[in-house]
Amino acid sequence: MTVFKTFKDFLGITQTKVGIVFSIFVPLVFLLFWMTGYHGATERVDQLVVGIVNEDGTAGDNIAQAIATGVPYKTQSYPSLNEAQQHMDNGELTMVISIPAHFTEDVASNGSTQMNYYINQGNSDIAKSIVQSSAAQISSTIGEHAFADVHQEIVTTNVVKTHDISNFAISMLPMILGFVTYVGVMTMNIQLNIASMMLKRDHSKWQIFWGRQILLLAISIVASLLITTVATLFADTAASFWQMWSFHLLVYISCIAVTQMAFALFGNVAPLFNVALIPLQLMTAGNIIPAAMLSPLYRNVGHFLPAPNAIQGYLRLIYSGASVSSFVIHLLWIAIVTFGITWIRTALIKPAPSPINHPANSH
Repeated sequence: MTVFKTFKDFLGITQTKVGIVFSIFVPLVFLLFWMTGYHGATERVDQLVVGIVNEDGTAGDNIAQAIATGVPYKTQSYPSLNEAQQHMDNGELTMVISIPAHFTEDVASNGSTQMNYYINQGNSDIAKSIVQSSAAQISSTIGEHAFADVHQEIVTTNVVKTHDISNFAISMLPMILGFVTYVGVMTMNIQLNIASMMLKRDHSKWQIFWGRQILLLAISIVASLLITTVATLFADTAASFWQMWSFHLLVYISCIAVTQMAFALFGNVAPLFNVALIPLQLMTAGNIIPAAMLSPLYRNVGHFLPAPNAIQGYLRLIYSGASVSSFVIHLLWIAIVTFGITWIRTALIKPAPSPINHPANSH
């Protein structure tokens, strides 16, 4: 009987009910977002973009056209390999197909020729796998149609992996620095929200608000500096230490602003909102599967969330050192807008009335 009474007492405690809600809510949110977002993703390879570079002059025009019409991807032509690779480093292309100079002449002189395929290792894992597996088929098809009088295997395939990193652990850095930062900040703000409620008895709402902002800024600076320092001990990144640290500082600030906003808007149920953003950010980050291959509803959601911008930025900083200006702008806007919402919500909260002290009765 005592055990059953304890069971009922457990159910009567608010924290127990919150725990039960979390046990159902978290997997349910993952299920709904991922099952709808990833549905039919592998059938959307036509959303991938590959660049085509023809360095064989007019002799290669027909081949370039055959590639453009024959591949199951969107294509974009570029005048030079260097320009195409820059666009690939910026995340605009999944692969660059290069028709080298003397491509057609080599068939007559050597009896074979070679097609070059450049794949940036900083791209999505699934996208890399898809385009790389199609390279040999593209070469075979070109050999069959462009040189019909010769054996179709005359065109060989040369896959060049740009910005390749041999240490697999380094490939996890974008997730650690970009996504795990959000989880850590989310957990921290749960505790700071409890601390803020404890301080209400002795401090005004604006004292608590600005005191918390100073604390959060200090944490952002120190934590990002510490974590970036440790990360660079394990990884030789394309970007400099100061680029890595300043970007991580901005990631911290934007994650703090978003998770803090949830508490300002939703109070004690804010953790549910912040947790709900986890599967959404993982799905739209683009490091596993390109956002372009997701269901249309989710393709642009990542632009408005901190972790997807952080992960994409780190993929460039770590692998190629390409510009991250667009992600910096997104993170700044996320931080500014969410901080503004928090400030407005705080301003609208009416201060609690001061307790009235009644004079003691005289006897």
